[in-house]
Amino acid sequence: MKLISAQKISYKINEKKLFHNLSFEVFSGEGLHIKGGNGSGKSTLLKILLGITSITKGSIEYNNQDLKISYLGHKNAIKHYLTPSQNLQLLFDDATLSNAFEWLEKLDLFQMQDELTANLSFGQQKKLALIRVLAQSPELIVLDEPFVGLDHAASDLLNNFLIQKLSEGTGIILTSHIHPSFECQVIALGERNV
Repeated sequence: MKLISAQKISYKINEKKLFHNLSFEVFSGEGLHIKGGNGSGKSTLLKILLGITSITKGSIEYNNQDLKISYLGHKNAIKHYLTPSQNLQLLFDDATLSNAFEWLEKLDLFQMQDELTANLSFGQQKKLALIRVLAQSPELIVLDEPFVGLDHAASDLLNNFLIQKLSEGTGIILTSHIHPSFECQVIALGERNV
């Protein structure tokens, strides 16, 4: 099933084109890897797909307007003045909270659950932020540089999770400087797309 379709989309900022005439589709169980150098428009493209940023030209269509999407942007979007435990309680309802705490343990953060999040390392904060994606069952997962700051074990865990989700029919769109170890379409943003 087609989840999202982008038709001839373009985006420019201050008269500079980041990308032009870009078209692609993402289906259930399919991955899309968006790559490119710093400033090429990777994060902007994700925000356009999510409706956060408006395109200059073209169209974005969702198969279902109620499409369940899990998104983790470039910033971790966690509350540093709360503990990891309090962050999870803020993000999840009673039905999914136990699953979130299971991920806290899998990511070796369980012993840190009552520490202030501000005191965690960058990598630990990234793991905590990823739980918002790991503990849900969306139809589409959208990730901006998800492997940055993760140690080898956490990278493997995330990679295996994404492979599992693809096999279950979830669509995945991610930006990364690292090529994921699962098969996916690739869009390379940069000077040739301008």
